[in-house]
Amino acid sequence: MSRVARGSQTTLKGAKRSPATQNRSPSSRSRTIRARAVADANAVVAVEDARELAAWLSYDKGVDASALAFKEDAKGGVRVILKADAEAGATALRVPQSAAVTSVDVGEHPIVSELASGRPELIGLALWLCAERIKGGASEWAPYVKTLRANPDAPLFWTDAKDFALLKGSPVAADAIERSKSARTEYASITEVIKSDPSSYPPEAYEFLTEARFVDALATVCAKATWLPTAQCYALVPLLDVISIGGAPVPGVLPPSASDGVVRCGPADYDVDTASVVLRCATKAAANSEVIQLDALQRNNGELFLNTGYVDQKHPGDYIYMKTDIQTSDRLFTAKKQVLEGMGFTAADQYFPVYEDRMPTQLYSYLRFSRVQDPGEMMAVSFEEDKIVSVMNEYEILQILMGDCRELMAEYDTNEEDELNLLKLSDQMPVREIEAAKLRMSEKKLIGATMNAVRKRLAPIRGIPTKQGMEDPNQDLLDIFNAIESIPNKPKEMFEDFKKWARGDYEDELPRGGGGGGCG
Repeated sequence: MSRVARGSQTTLKGAKRSPATQNRSPSSRSRTIRARAVADANAVVAVEDARELAAWLSYDKGVDASALAFKEDAKGGVRVILKADAEAGATALRVPQSAAVTSVDVGEHPIVSELASGRPELIGLALWLCAERIKGGASEWAPYVKTLRANPDAPLFWTDAKDFALLKGSPVAADAIERSKSARTEYASITEVIKSDPSSYPPEAYEFLTEARFVDALATVCAKATWLPTAQCYALVPLLDVISIGGAPVPGVLPPSASDGVVRCGPADYDVDTASVVLRCATKAAANSEVIQLDALQRNNGELFLNTGYVDQKHPGDYIYMKTDIQTSDRLFTAKKQVLEGMGFTAADQYFPVYEDRMPTQLYSYLRFSRVQDPGEMMAVSFEEDKIVSVMNEYEILQILMGDCRELMAEYDTNEEDELNLLKLSDQMPVREIEAAKLRMSEKKLIGATMNAVRKRLAPIRGIPTKQGMEDPNQDLLDIFNAIESIPNKPKEMFEDFKKWARGDYEDELPRGGGGGGCG
């Protein structure tokens, strides 16, 4: 369930005020604060539950969490910290595979294994969680299941149009609607199987599987399940999912240091030698540093919001996707399509990630390639280096990029001032409104950064490129003004020409005949 999004910080002119920033009555404010308190209580894991889980895992499951301590945060939840100084690469958490829940456990579950068969991993894990939750304390996973809580403000719970309106303009707006519908469609599909075969699925045995419970379990799994690249599977990993997820840095870039009191660890992965899931410190860190796990899927803030309901405002590798393609009306379309497909690209709906401080060379190369009209120039386009084909081509692609960014920015109903005013009321607003505002801000920031990058590239191009060379963008106006300024001098120029004629200055320029009439 992984895709992506876009962002920026440019102010939108003439944008409407966000409904959330308009006046509220005192009673509605108090109801909002109470609702927010309930939502937070449902979303967070109590520190006592985390400590109980750590003790159970240590004694019964062989989990090594000795490097970690669990403290209560300001919201009554759990804050995971390092007990002692740690070097980069030091193990923060080690969980044996027997203590993790994967599709293997789902397949062996007596109640949901058949229902999960043939369905995506995350759906199977959600069914497993539903079945274990209904057992309560009788579940062998009870200490773990108690800590698996969803954020009730996550988009998967949304069904009201006013909630989806919070994402107007966001690239993930359509995804939020689609996922919410898909969750309920999946549930309907599951219940249809149960109803169609009562002998295999006795109704009384599956009364626990309501839509509300299934959606809650799926939202929990989407937020908590960890992707393990080496094992190529999703897993619910006890204690690991108590640690907050932070955005991963740009590929190839080291995560920020722990100088801010936060140590980024991971991403967690399966270690074949020890048959366990291991989380290691990515940087050197001091004791009492807060532990954050880096996202193994390298999702942007839009995708993190869809899955968890939260936004990482310090995301070091946030990005948006820019879409481009080859026009089918291009006379070189077939040739371009063949070349692109040979390099692993597509001629339609090709997406490129764009970061705040960098743009991929391949995006520029693709755009240059898409706009060339001379077959000879097609081979001049390099996808390995940032190489300009021609000034005219470069000017054209930069204008296209700028236009795309302006269209993206115009999709939002709110401007930066609206978002800042809303965030000032964060202690009074529902979590979903605050996090949606953070997401909009992060996306606009990325769009604005992209526009600035394009402007810098346009700066050296001072005129309008033509096939004859550079032309001043105001050349037409200059020609008009030059013509107007020359009008007062026309009578003087005519008189000077008359005097030159009278003196015979033009005699040599007059055509002479080859003989003929004259006087006598």
